[in-house]
Amino acid sequence: MKSKPVTVMPLVVGVLIIAVPLFAHHGTGVAYDTEKVVTLMGTVTEWIWANPHCGLLFDVTDDKGNVVHWGAELTNPHALSESGFSKDVFKPGDRITITGHLAKSGAPRMESSSIVLGNGRVLPERRVKGNGVDEPSR
Repeated sequence: MKSKPVTVMPLVVGVLIIAVPLFAHHGTGVAYDTEKVVTLMGTVTEWIWANPHCGLLFDVTDDKGNVVHWGAELTNPHALSESGFSKDVFKPGDRITITGHLAKSGAPRMESSSIVLGNGRVLPERRVKGNGVDEPSR
């Protein structure tokens, strides 16, 4: 009977080694200030449709007339496609208004929560459920 714990222990250790990094991946609360929301107007320079997270690069002109190169992190392509995004929804030169949480580091980076396109379309697209709660459209 002493051999059973010896056999099970390496299996438990192996599972923990694989599982622990999965919990560390999503650090939104660590990287972004989730208590503050900011809205910026800018021009798209690049749209990155890739796993594990899509990215939107855009230029914002500050109060002094300087162009600041910004980056926004979004979720994965599958979740975005369910919310009205697509791989060709943004093109360089598109004007956008983007809302989200700023990077705690002070870098010109943000986690996007919504984007308004130049034609007024709001992404992610939302619909109202019966209980009055907004959720991404499907």
